[in-house]
Amino acid sequence: MAGNLEKRIKRHILSKTYRFLGVTQPAFRDTAKKELKEEGFEVVREVEGGIEFEGDLQEGWRANLVLRTISRVYCRIDSFRAGAREELYRKARGIPWELWIHPKGVLRVESSAHASRIHHEGVIRETLMEAIYDRWEEAGFSVNTQHIPRTVKDIKGIVPAKFQEHGGEEQEEPIQRVLVHSERHQCTISLDMSGDGLYRRGYRSIPGEAPIREDLAAALLMELGWKGKGILCDPMTGSGTFAIEAALIGVRIPPGWNRRFQFQDWPSFRENRWAFIKKQTISQHRSPLLGNEKPFCFASDQEMSALEAARVNSRSAGVEEFILFEQKDFFSLNAEYVMSRLEKGEKEGKDTCERFLVLNPPYGKRLEVDRTYHLHLWEHIRKNFPHWKVLLLLPASIDLSHRSREIGKRILFRHGGLRVQAFLFETD
Repeated sequence: MAGNLEKRIKRHILSKTYRFLGVTQPAFRDTAKKELKEEGFEVVREVEGGIEFEGDLQEGWRANLVLRTISRVYCRIDSFRAGAREELYRKARGIPWELWIHPKGVLRVESSAHASRIHHEGVIRETLMEAIYDRWEEAGFSVNTQHIPRTVKDIKGIVPAKFQEHGGEEQEEPIQRVLVHSERHQCTISLDMSGDGLYRRGYRSIPGEAPIREDLAAALLMELGWKGKGILCDPMTGSGTFAIEAALIGVRIPPGWNRRFQFQDWPSFRENRWAFIKKQTISQHRSPLLGNEKPFCFASDQEMSALEAARVNSRSAGVEEFILFEQKDFFSLNAEYVMSRLEKGEKEGKDTCERFLVLNPPYGKRLEVDRTYHLHLWEHIRKNFPHWKVLLLLPASIDLSHRSREIGKRILFRHGGLRVQAFLFETD
């Protein structure tokens, strides 16, 4: 049976081309599309949830490994016409689920519907779950069906009880998310390849207070123009996310090199092939900066506890030697001091070296600031960091329209339930 299963996986799963969805916020679709193309992926189109691209299954593996601006990758495993519950069940049962996911795994089915004849999302979830379990039993696998909801009333997110009893916060094993979207007569079924969101790089063991997500930090750095050349100053570093992501970009370390993904639990996963992809990717991305331990990022914070957390996180990420950490208040810093600490003197092209300033000051629930704080912040940037490329994050409620001539670009996005605006500009 094992040999036959292996042949079927090769024939029906590994030999095909799939469409993938790289999830990202609307504000960063252009950035994500550009990154996908630079990494050699075949981009198909922009959609509501992000960017779609195509390739074999191993391209989906690679996407999880190398993409910095994407928060999750889904594999579209099937799409078909289904105008009624019975048709959805019949066609979903025809999918070779035993080749995609292990029957002993923990499932969570999620559904959405738009202008669909099967308009009740609970019915869609229930139908798909029944089809999956019935297919497994038909294929000869022993399946515990006691947790399968048989009516809409029974539905609680559609996961086994051992997950539900923890309120969805903790689980004994990874959860396989299955998504079904019904629009008009068309149903699309997707599998989550990532597991934990891709912003969870695996290095942030000490998160700090309200840190920015890693994928958002990487996207903002790319929007600023950071490619690892020049120097970067992160003077309100907190848990160190901006400095660490900047260093990872600078030395070209793939963001997913130090973590596991959901697809590694699939029957189609091949450990030897994955090891080759990782080795090849790291070889192709190898940076000339590796082996040169001179820091090119300056990270500071007025709180020693935050600085210690940032240092620990940078060590976990493997980039500690590229970041100079100091306990400093931003309002005591200027360009000359930062340049001198990074040893960017005349011999190294002080006047031609690109300089980037990233500021993520406390906002929202983290700190109630005086009304003059942002004015003081703005003036300090312009006076003490002339001719620097600046990224400044502020809550969306802060009005800087009176400085529109000085601001090059404004990006509005969501983070932690808050609306945040990023200003990108170059000082005079």
